[in-house]
Amino acid sequence: MKHFARIAMLAAALMLALVATASPASAAKPVQLALGDSWAAGFGSSDGGYVPRLNEALRSHFDCSPSDNAKPDQGCSKLELVSVAVPGATTPTLIANQLPQSVELLQARNSDANPRDNVEVVTLHIGGNDVTNPIIGACLGGLTANCLNVIQTRFATYRTNLDTVLSSLRSAAGPDTRIVLGTYDNPFGSCNLGQVPGAVQLANIVLEGLPPFVPLGLHDVMRDVADDHGVEIAEIFGDLGPQDWLGGNDCLHPDDSGYDKVTAAFVDVLN
Repeated sequence: MKHFARIAMLAAALMLALVATASPASAAKPVQLALGDSWAAGFGSSDGGYVPRLNEALRSHFDCSPSDNAKPDQGCSKLELVSVAVPGATTPTLIANQLPQSVELLQARNSDANPRDNVEVVTLHIGGNDVTNPIIGACLGGLTANCLNVIQTRFATYRTNLDTVLSSLRSAAGPDTRIVLGTYDNPFGSCNLGQVPGAVQLANIVLEGLPPFVPLGLHDVMRDVADDHGVEIAEIFGDLGPQDWLGGNDCLHPDDSGYDKVTAAFVDVLN
């Protein structure tokens, strides 16, 4: 009898262990993953910027159900937010620091047997820090030969790096995960740098191009590379007004009303 009692106790212990092991998987949540620079990190906002605001919107109106039947009105109430964005990030630092942990998360979640714990949405903002200071330094005196050379050199490097980022994310995420890359807007008119002659016009040219001198702007490079990897674009250029920036000596970051408009651009794509 003692032998059978011992077997029964071992069987019960084994069942408890199996239940404990299965619980994390059954409780797993879908994920929204955010990468990028200070825009993605919400610098200058009172509440983290557009990424957490987007998460709130997706919880109400995003279909993350693994069912083939669309259920957008049910929302994605359990959507977990994971942000690895870092102010000051460039494409090289993102590749070195943010990309490895993002790929690890995507592979772990999107390749397992549970579709309810997938990374459903990836958002990113990256590129502004790659080009801003070098181009300002070379180009505030006008579109000289040196200025145009710096623009094209920076854009070529950015294109190569962005291709690495988006191809890695797409490969790890699989074909069904929504990946959205945000463009920027021109803040120079609302900051002290806007008083420098030609600064506002230069920023517009860098972001959107000026053929034949600058055939493609930074945003055109984004659109080209994104299209190669099935990545969508949240178009933000032209959306923000003078009241939507921190202003003063800060020449890069939206304020709370600006981040509301950035959020809206991502919502427009994802919904």
